[in-house]
Amino acid sequence: MSFALSLVGNRAEAEDACQDMVVQMLKHWDRVDVNKNLKSWAFTILYRKCLDQLKKRRRFHNFFHRAKADYSTALEDQPENRLEESISEAVLSQLRPAERTCLFLWAREGYSSEEIAGIMGCSPGTVRVHLFQARRKLKKLMERGNEKKASVSSG
Repeated sequence: MSFALSLVGNRAEAEDACQDMVVQMLKHWDRVDVNKNLKSWAFTILYRKCLDQLKKRRRFHNFFHRAKADYSTALEDQPENRLEESISEAVLSQLRPAERTCLFLWAREGYSSEEIAGIMGCSPGTVRVHLFQARRKLKKLMERGNEKKASVSSG
C-alpha cells in the first residue's frame, strides 16, 4: 500500500491499485512459477496498476481542462469546484446515451475503444464514432454557450 501511495499520491487510487493487483494475481494464480519471486511479481503488477491509475487521472483532467478552457467564459460566475459538475449537467446531458457512455468510460475511467466496445457490445469502430460525435457536439455546445455569453455582455 505504501508503494502504491508513493506512486499515485492519493489513498483512494492507491487502494484501487492494490485491489486490482490482488484480483490480477488471483486470476492468474494457476500460472505462478514457484521458482520466481512472488513478491517481485506482486510489485510488478502493482506498479503497472498504479501507472494505469495515473493514466486515468491524467486523461480525465486533460479532458476537463480542455473543456474548461473552451467553456470558461460561459461559466465565469460558477465556483471553480463546480465547473466539472456544471459541464456534466448542462452540456453532457445533451449527448445521446451511447455518446455519453463512451465519453465517460474513455475520459473518466481510461478505457480504450476496444474495452468500451466489449462493455457496450459493439465494435471498436462504433465506439470511436461515438467518441468523435460526442467531442464534436461538446465543442459546438460550448461554442454556442460562449457566443450567448458574449452577446449578453455586449448588448
